[in-house]
This record gives sequence, structure tokens and C-alpha cells, in this order.
Amino acid sequence: MSEIPSIADLERANHEISQLRDQLRKAVAEAARTREESHQKLQNFAREFRVPLTTVLGFSDILSATDKSHRGELNQIATAGHELMQLIKNLEQPLPALTNNEHANETVDVLPPLVHRLLYIEDNETNFHLTARILEDRPNIEAVWAPTGEQGIELACKHSPALILLDLNLPDIHGSEVLVRLRHNPLTTQIPVIVLSADASPSRIERMLQAGARNYLIKPFDIKRLLCFVDEILHGAAQTAAV
Repeated sequence: MSEIPSIADLERANHEISQLRDQLRKAVAEAARTREESHQKLQNFAREFRVPLTTVLGFSDILSATDKSHRGELNQIATAGHELMQLIKNLEQPLPALTNNEHANETVDVLPPLVHRLLYIEDNETNFHLTARILEDRPNIEAVWAPTGEQGIELACKHSPALILLDLNLPDIHGSEVLVRLRHNPLTTQIPVIVLSADASPSRIERMLQAGARNYLIKPFDIKRLLCFVDEILHGAAQTAAV
């Protein structure tokens, strides 16, 4: 005849179950932390690798359109580059959440990602597409192109972009006039502007900064520096939107 468990036996068993549950929770938390750290390292690597790869792909696209004699070789470069880019995108995907039985049936409201509109006022379409490709490293950015100063001012007033990239040598009005008009218009006065120009004269840089430009980058600009400025400005915009 089997022995009937006492109250003390049941309490001891319950205590052991509680201890096992706590150990399991700690193990799951540790596994999730290690998993997240490993994935974060891969994402950082992918982000660093994406910048030069994006530049190579941009130039190969430009050369493919202009250099007919080497189109086959350039297409091979582009194909290999796009395959690498797909691998990078796979690495950048968020990890699926780890769940346990206690929370498996809970529903979580996921907010849509905040998308920032970036306006690039630039008469050279190739420069716009190359910069837009560079900015693909930031999936929360929607790049909009304006080929003239007047169109740029119109789009800025209409869409209120989070950031404006501004070339100076535009076909209709100079970029300095565009900046002055943006700063004097209540609809656009607070929009940050980064000047991208081949004009490296210190006097020009000083005048544009005094006129209200947030930053001034000399073409050909440093890609990492541009992304750093963009991240800084859009991070501030995201914090403002969250308030």
C-alpha cells in the first residue's frame, strides 16, 4: 500500500517546483540575452559592411549606364553585390521573440516604425540616386528628390520633411537663396538643412552655417560622416515626435 503524502511533502514539492520555475526563467532570460548580443554583433557588422557595398553598387550602376564596353563585367559585379546586400538584409532582420507558456497567448500591440521623409534638393539625378542608395542603410528614411530650388521649397512646404539635403549650384536659384527662403518661411524655418557642395571655400562654408545650415559637407563627402549627421538629426526628430 503506497504511503499518502503529507502536507509537508506537498509543500516541499511545491517549493521545488517554484525553484525549478525560477531557474527556467533565468535560463530563458540568459539565452535570450546571449542570443540578442550575438545578433547585435552581426547587425553591427552588416551595418558597417552595407555602407561601402552601397557605394560600390551605386558606382557600378552609373558605369553600367555609361560604359557599354564593360557592361558584362559590371553586371557581374552588380549581381554579386546585390546577393551580398540580400545577405546583409537577412542579418538585419529582428529576431523572433522568445516566449514561454505563461505569455504565449498574450497579444502585443506593435507600433508601426516611424518613417522620416528626407528631401534632397539636387539638380543631378545621378547624385540623388547614389545618395538615396547610401541612405538605404536607414530603412526608416524615405528620400524625396527636387531637381530645382523652387521645387525644393515647394516640396518642403508641402511635406515638412524631417531633414533637407541641399546642393548649392542649382539650375534656377542658388542654394544660398533656397536656405534663406527656407529659414524665413514659418512652415520650414525649423527643418534642419545639411549642405552638400563641391565649394570648399571657408568663406562659403561660414556664410551657409551663419545663414542657418546645420552642417556643411564637401563633395565628394564622407559617407560615414553624412550618416552620422543624419542619425543625429533624425534621432532628435524622433524624440520630439514621441513627446
